[in-house]
Amino acid sequence: MKQLKSPKLWLLILVGIAISFFVYRQLNGKGKQDKTQATEAKPLKVEYISTDFKENAFTDGNELALLKELKICDTTLVDGQLGACSPRFFRFFKLNDAVSLKNAFLLLVNGAAYPNDPKNFKSRRILIFEREKGSLVLSNTIKGNLIERRKNGPSTYDDIVIRFRLDDYDEAYHCLFKWKNGRYEYESCEELFSYYCKGKVKPELKDSVSIEVKKILYDEKLLY
Repeated sequence: MKQLKSPKLWLLILVGIAISFFVYRQLNGKGKQDKTQATEAKPLKVEYISTDFKENAFTDGNELALLKELKICDTTLVDGQLGACSPRFFRFFKLNDAVSLKNAFLLLVNGAAYPNDPKNFKSRRILIFEREKGSLVLSNTIKGNLIERRKNGPSTYDDIVIRFRLDDYDEAYHCLFKWKNGRYEYESCEELFSYYCKGKVKPELKDSVSIEVKKILYDEKLLY
């Protein structure tokens, strides 16, 4: 093998190696940086909700008027009596960050509010309303308990997580709902509590479990 004797040739080779090494460092460093940034992406803001109706209170100022407008309780009853328009039975949440409670809200109803309900709602229920052309329009009826609200990027409607329970089967499901097409739509089952599973659904089973849970929710008339 011939030896390289030209100084200029050696210089060019060294410069080429240095440039290649610099480019490699830059590209490799950028890849690591992008990966780190993706890993350290800020999580969604989550609000965990636990409602004790004994401690609940009306704070917006429009709750009684809204209940009277909906005609779902008796305004003549004393606060605390079954069927009364009381914070012991109703809790309001803003539905849309950009709209007042008066015009869009999520209403959580205590399962004890209607002991003689012909539909036999023994658990909490969620009613979601938006005002259209001056009237409140019901977009969802869900027989479950609101346990989480999650900020969804630029959307002014939070994602919500609802806990459903089937006492007859000793099962419970934590399900994610997203606002689509003017109402909340079922997205997936995130946690499952049954004889076979006690907690988060495994990623590889999430699609199949979510499909099966959705069918159960409709079959049991927990979603309308």
